[in-house]
Amino acid sequence: MTMNSTTDTSAADFMDLLAQPEHTGGAHLFEVFPWNDNFNTGNALIDEQHKRLVDLLNQLAGTLVSNRECEVEAAFTELAAYADYHFSAEEEIWSECFADDPWLHNHLAAHGAFLPKVQDLKRPGSGQALYQQIEGMVKFLIRWLAFHIIVEDKRFALVVAEVQAGVPLDEAKLKAERKMGASSVRLLIDTVLGMYESLSSRTLNLLRERRARVEAEEKLRQAYVDLEAANRRLEESAITDDLTGLFNRRHFDAVFAAELARARREGSALTLVLLDLDHFKRLNDTYGHVAGDAALVTVAGALREHCRRAGDYAFRLGGEEFALLACSSSPSGRGHELFEAIRRDVQALAIPNSRSATAPMLTVSIGALVRVPQPADTVQTLFLEADRLLYEAKQQGRNRIVCG
Repeated sequence: MTMNSTTDTSAADFMDLLAQPEHTGGAHLFEVFPWNDNFNTGNALIDEQHKRLVDLLNQLAGTLVSNRECEVEAAFTELAAYADYHFSAEEEIWSECFADDPWLHNHLAAHGAFLPKVQDLKRPGSGQALYQQIEGMVKFLIRWLAFHIIVEDKRFALVVAEVQAGVPLDEAKLKAERKMGASSVRLLIDTVLGMYESLSSRTLNLLRERRARVEAEEKLRQAYVDLEAANRRLEESAITDDLTGLFNRRHFDAVFAAELARARREGSALTLVLLDLDHFKRLNDTYGHVAGDAALVTVAGALREHCRRAGDYAFRLGGEEFALLACSSSPSGRGHELFEAIRRDVQALAIPNSRSATAPMLTVSIGALVRVPQPADTVQTLFLEADRLLYEAKQQGRNRIVCG
């Protein structure tokens, strides 16, 4: 394959290149039979036509990419038509020198057998897949063209050169035979080695292109992974409190509405717990905001420990206000034991709050509502009722629970 781009070619560029029948310089993408200077006979017209035949052969090989019958037929038809034209032109040139010589008759016979053989290879109903038919034709054409040009046409060209120099035809044929006998094997070896070197170079280019494509695909895959991770982080930041890592008020509103609908649909109990840290402003004023933030993070960790079930959620609503949501099969499923455990665990954290009027350490007041939703219940009515229960807990002296 003749690819001139460097190893930094992108995957998109590479795929675009594959989609093109030709690219820079007019060279076909698939050059299975690269032209070699050893094919030159010395006759400019014949050499030009031979190059065109080789070009059309590579074009036919290129249809292996698409494997479309219409493209194969078009490439084959063009090759066959040009081969017929070339044979006529070549025969006219050789006949001027060889007249009725047996060499010319044998050459004409080889020309005559060419197209029927190729037609036979592409005959429908052969039982072969289309790509197998193409490969068979290409392999035959490579062998036929190489030996026909190197052995037959170069010999004819040598004879013509001798005759034009004044040597009689029979003597010219003998001289041509001697020259071909001495050099044809070496010529074939040089030609094959030259073609092998050219194909090896193209193979290395292909490998470099393939590596570039793999690297480009890997970069694209990593970019996609990074984008997904960034999207996840963005989604998480939209619903998460930056300080505590709990869900935020925005997510609370969305989850509350969804859980209320689920509880109403399933006839299950919905538990809503509102919590307020007692005299938290005094803690901030006494110990500073850094200590206050640390206290909020510690309390959030304790609340998280009580939300290990799939349907349990912990939120920081703002400031020192927190909330829990849970859905259970019965009103007694998430009751006073849970609330008391939360109150006790917060107090057990022993976070100093010396100026609190309730206790020398940080405590929490809780308003808890457990209910199987009724038709009249809404997010707003339930929240207001839980908030009223929290207010009662504060009015009764804080560091306590009021349930509804």
